[in-house]
Amino acid sequence: DIVHLDINAKPFEKISDYGFFKNGNDFTKPNRGVIPYRLVNSMFNDYTLRENFIYLPEGQTFGFDSTNLMDLPVGSCLIRVVYYQKDARNISFGKQLIETQLLIRKQTAWEAFDYHWSEDQKDATLSDNSGPKSISVIDEKGFTRQVNFVIPANNECKSCHWFTNHVTPIGIKSGNLNLYIDYGTGKKNQLDHWIEAGLIKNYSKGNAPKYLNWQDTSLSVEQRAKAYLEANCAYCHNPKGSAYVSGLFLNTDNYGKEAYGICKPPLSNGHGTCYLKYDIVPGKPDESIMVCRM
Repeated sequence: DIVHLDINAKPFEKISDYGFFKNGNDFTKPNRGVIPYRLVNSMFNDYTLRENFIYLPEGQTFGFDSTNLMDLPVGSCLIRVVYYQKDARNISFGKQLIETQLLIRKQTAWEAFDYHWSEDQKDATLSDNSGPKSISVIDEKGFTRQVNFVIPANNECKSCHWFTNHVTPIGIKSGNLNLYIDYGTGKKNQLDHWIEAGLIKNYSKGNAPKYLNWQDTSLSVEQRAKAYLEANCAYCHNPKGSAYVSGLFLNTDNYGKEAYGICKPPLSNGHGTCYLKYDIVPGKPDESIMVCRM
């Protein structure tokens, strides 16, 4: 039940060698120090399902930040398992594992590694090969769906995980972690659960913002749309992200109408703009670049 992660050594060839889970392909049984977590909003990616974990070295804690990312210590690791249900009507048929993504916190920066699952689903191998992977699954209505899932190369991780000129996590903001989870003894706030377990420093109960869930139908359309754009676009479209040159900032704490795209012309023309004039034309979705791009 011991995790083997040496930030100064070469990454393992097999995901099972790290020992994140008691059984290499069974992520329902994490080993000591591997903490499951959930997000209010997660990035859309071809209808895949994800399970997220933080590996925290023994005796370490992570710092709380009310506005930015949680501060994980050197030697920690973010683990994301990406998969489909083989048959969405019956989970007993098992999972079609696709990739396990690692973000490892090294001395000076984060580093990304991607492990691709074998056809027999016994283990995943470190790979820098990108491209589509043909996957056949059965959806909720019983239809067979053929998915050409695009697995990124390690270098392509930067296309999303790039902030102020270095690789960085995206989702582990306190507001995105501020939700209630059933831990088997009733629902409890995830952040409160962590502080009671001694995992967070500099945090008082209730001292965190709360992201809105874009799937919450009780919210207004505007609130839901902004929450969706925050999760799916704002990691690039923010003043310090890789798309900062566009001048289109979709982070929810941006209150500038033009910077949010309203009546804003694009800074470049062509196919990417759908040959339209403005990012958002209020009340006219067919004339809005954003709707076309979505």
